[in-house]
Amino acid sequence: MKKLYLFLFTIALIGITNFASAQDYKGPKVLNIGLISGFSSYNFGVQADYEIAQLGQDFTVGASAAFQSWDNNDYKGSSFAIGARFRWYADRVLNISHPKWDVFANGDIGFNINAPNGLWWGIGIGGKFHISDTFGLQAIIGSGAQIGVTFQL
Repeated sequence: MKKLYLFLFTIALIGITNFASAQDYKGPKVLNIGLISGFSSYNFGVQADYEIAQLGQDFTVGASAAFQSWDNNDYKGSSFAIGARFRWYADRVLNISHPKWDVFANGDIGFNINAPNGLWWGIGIGGKFHISDTFGLQAIIGSGAQIGVTFQL
């Protein structure tokens, strides 16, 4: 299973760095909403985060919440998670300057209510494609997968 994760991570990283070009990221006041799925167990849900503050030149932090259903050998049911999502926009470091794309790494930390484990965490890499100045698409792959939309408020 670890080889599968490494393979998926490598493919995603190569794809993002070869095909993505990025702008100066939008920063705070961005709402991201997406469908989520985990790799280590059968879970599916929805997650939203709102980028509240900029932490340095390329970092943001936001409030994050998720609702997900689980069905595996240890647990069957649903849970609600709340926490923070940190994003590192790698555009400047990777010298990517296309106005329609953002490339980032993200990490989640928080509490998982009514789940097999009370700690909610995850890491991933992703990209955003800006269709307009206020709307775009996003995808993340890592400890789980997420596909969704992004809004500049």
